[in-house]
Amino acid sequence: LVCLGSLSKPLQGDYIGAKSNNKILSIISKHEEKEVLFADTIVKINRKCKLQERILLLTERSLYNIDPVTCKAKRRIGLLDISCVKMSGLQDNFFVICVPTEYDYLFVSSKKIEICLQLRRQYQYVHSGQVLPIEFKNTLEYKVESGVYRDVKFTSEDGGVSTQVFDKRDEEVVIFGKVPNPYMTSLFQLPTSLRSHLSCRNSLLNENFTVIG
Repeated sequence: LVCLGSLSKPLQGDYIGAKSNNKILSIISKHEEKEVLFADTIVKINRKCKLQERILLLTERSLYNIDPVTCKAKRRIGLLDISCVKMSGLQDNFFVICVPTEYDYLFVSSKKIEICLQLRRQYQYVHSGQVLPIEFKNTLEYKVESGVYRDVKFTSEDGGVSTQVFDKRDEEVVIFGKVPNPYMTSLFQLPTSLRSHLSCRNSLLNENFTVIG
């Protein structure tokens, strides 16, 4: 079971040297922000269920999705616009950032617990003490775009966690076919530094990811 208080070491926060990266500092200064509370390279699963390398950056008021190659911001989300964070109760590294006024993000990170802790702490600060809800379910619904929702289903299996994505339109699950292990296929297209995100933090379980829809 995932526990947000389970980290046994201090939170490092900045894993990529963002505090001394002039391009990143320039991005956040445009919005009159200057604090880097968390920064790391993670995996984003886009609307086509493709894996993309991204920098996730948390400042005092915003969450940024930054392209690590161009170092340009792909999206900025105000902390006040986030409604909740969703994750399963199993040993996987997936989590969903929910933004009701726009669309949600499905991320994968070996540091998802630290991300949620840092995000929740800063959300509470800017939201006058209101606590950011964290939902634990083994089937997570998230919004891909206007009118398009998907379910991510996590199932405990021998030796790991099976993860499936179902496309939903008009509240009906549409099954077009099963793509064999696109997660593992895409895994080898990623830098070695990112591959740790695809298995659980203690390296005891393997991640099996398939797409239906």
